[in-house]
Amino acid sequence: MRTIEDIRSAIDAIDDRILDLLVERSRLSVEMGKIKRSRNMLVFDPSREEEILNRLTERCREPMTRFMVEGIFREIFSASRSLQRRQRVAYLGPEGSFSHQGAFRVFSEDGDLVPFRDIESVVQAVASAQVDLGVVPVENSTEGMISQTLDVMASTRLSVIHEFLLPIRNCLLASIPKEKIRRVFSHPQAIAQCRTWLSSNLPGASIIETASTSEAAMAARSHDDAAAVASPMAAEIYGLSIVADNINDLSENITRFWVISKAALPVAGHAKTSVIVTLENKPGALYGALGVFARSSINLTKIESRPSKKNPWEYIFFIDFQGNLADTNVAEAMEELRSATRDLIVLGSYPEGRTLT
Repeated sequence: MRTIEDIRSAIDAIDDRILDLLVERSRLSVEMGKIKRSRNMLVFDPSREEEILNRLTERCREPMTRFMVEGIFREIFSASRSLQRRQRVAYLGPEGSFSHQGAFRVFSEDGDLVPFRDIESVVQAVASAQVDLGVVPVENSTEGMISQTLDVMASTRLSVIHEFLLPIRNCLLASIPKEKIRRVFSHPQAIAQCRTWLSSNLPGASIIETASTSEAAMAARSHDDAAAVASPMAAEIYGLSIVADNINDLSENITRFWVISKAALPVAGHAKTSVIVTLENKPGALYGALGVFARSSINLTKIESRPSKKNPWEYIFFIDFQGNLADTNVAEAMEELRSATRDLIVLGSYPEGRTLT
C-alpha cells in the first residue's frame, strides 16, 4: 500500500493539472464572451450546459457519482460565465428565501442577485430590463402550481429559458423556546407544505402569511413571541435558531423554478415547452385544443387552468409538454393550435430541469 505522503504527492500533481486545465478553459470562456457581446447574445446558455452535463455524466465512473459531477460543473459554468459578463438576477427576497437559495445555486459566481418583494416585481424587473434574468417559483410537489407566477407570466410576454428543481427543507425558526411561540409567520406555500405539522405541534399559535419565507424570518426576529417557517439559510442570515428541522408534511418536498428572460433561447435536442392558451367560451373548445397535441403525438406533462382576469368565466390554460419548438411536429402543432384558440402565448422551450443537490 502507498503511504499517506505518496498519495498526497499524487493528489498534488493531479490538482496542478486540474488548475492548468481550468486556466485554459477560462481563457476560452473569455474569448467566447467577446463573441457573445459582439452578437448581443445572452451569456447564460442552459442548453449548452445541459449538453455538457449529459456527456460528462455518461462518462462518469465510480467512485464519482453523477451528482458530484453536476455539482462541480455547475460551479465551473458559473465561474466561466462570470469571465464573460456578470448578470443581474432578480429573485423573490429578501435574502434567505428559497428563491434566493435557488438563484445562488445556479448563479453562484456570475450573478449579482437582486431581491424583490414579490413575484410580480421580479417579473416586471425582467420585463423592464432592470435585470438580465429572473428566478421565479412555478410549482411545488406538495401544493401544486404557484398562482402568482402563472398570473403575472400570462400578462407579460417573457420567455422561460431554464428550469431547475430545488428540494425544500422547511424549518421552524425562532429565538425563543417552542413552548413560548404564539405566532408563526411564513409564505402561504410554506404554511401549506407544513400545515399538519403546525396544527399538531403548535395548535394554539396564530398563522400569519408573509410575502416570502425570508420576510417571515425577519418578523420572527422582531417579535418576542414569534417563529417562522423558513430555510436553514434564513436562520443563519437572521440569527435565528432551528427549533425544529425539516417539518414538511411530506418528506419529498420539491419546488420547480423558472429562469425567465426578455429574449428566447434556442434549445438543441430534447426539451420541455410551456405555452399559455386562451380558449373560446364554447362547447368542445378544450377538447379541440388537446386534440392538436394528440394528433401530433405530443405528450402533455401539465395542464392548469386560471381565470383570465379579462372577462368573467373566461379561463386560460397553462400547458407543459415534452417537445422542442424546433421539432417539425411541434412547430406544426403550434400553428394548428393558433387557429383553434383565441390566443396562444409560447413561453419557450428549455432543457428539462435537474434537481439541485
